[in-house]
Amino acid sequence: METQSKRRTRDETKNKMAPESRTRDRKLGDEWVSWDGSLEAHEGNLDEDQRVFIGFALLCLLALITAAFLFFYMIYPRLEGWHHLLAKGVLAVLIFFCSMVVLWFVSISLPLLTGIRLPWRMELVQKTLNLLVPMTVRLGNRFGISRDRMSNSFIKLSNALVRSARLNTDTGPLMILLPRCLTPEMLKSVQVLGDRYGSLVHTVPGGELARKLIHDHNPSRIIAVACERDLVSGIQDVAPVIPTFAVPNCRPEGPCKNTVVDIKRIEEALILFSPVQKK
Repeated sequence: METQSKRRTRDETKNKMAPESRTRDRKLGDEWVSWDGSLEAHEGNLDEDQRVFIGFALLCLLALITAAFLFFYMIYPRLEGWHHLLAKGVLAVLIFFCSMVVLWFVSISLPLLTGIRLPWRMELVQKTLNLLVPMTVRLGNRFGISRDRMSNSFIKLSNALVRSARLNTDTGPLMILLPRCLTPEMLKSVQVLGDRYGSLVHTVPGGELARKLIHDHNPSRIIAVACERDLVSGIQDVAPVIPTFAVPNCRPEGPCKNTVVDIKRIEEALILFSPVQKK
């Protein structure tokens, strides 16, 4: 019979090896190297409101503006010593610039929240949102909002921007990019749906091949399926140039294995990007 100490040693060894054994059956990307194999704490099916990203992005802007005024307060005596008009001029420029930044952010946020078509060019708005992603993610982490949850919120906001844009469907084909971690049944379902709408469907293992396919086929719009981390990276690279509708996958078994996707959301994007929908 086993002694109590031997059983304890065996259990501890089993527990230590558990995360490794759970992740051994998949090839994790660089973005998921920190995953310990735990499904209980894994956020495999996220549905975050787009207002989360907008709220924290606004907080980031206000923090930057506060820092700018604090810096001005520190150098004000030196500017005043050079000339009192110089100090007042710098303050006026700072107030004007900060006001314009806030007004610009409000002018692009409110239409996206309400679904109204934006009067601004899509690429300008997308670049503005992309600049705020790193700061917003870090600020969200401080308030207990994970990177994936914040990314999910950003993706919904980016999709809202695509919905409000005037799309040109005549310059190139529609492309659907899928991750190889989707189940075979799901890959087949998306392929059938893509063929129905005359789109190019490709399964890609990573960002490099995706960029090559985009370069080779020069699509006019893209539907991308992946985890939030890969989608945000792709949106930052491609969306300012090519309208990209992002659909996060669901990960019931954790990242990079047997993932699934909501077919209805892909069909929604196909209808949005269809030439017959052009206005």
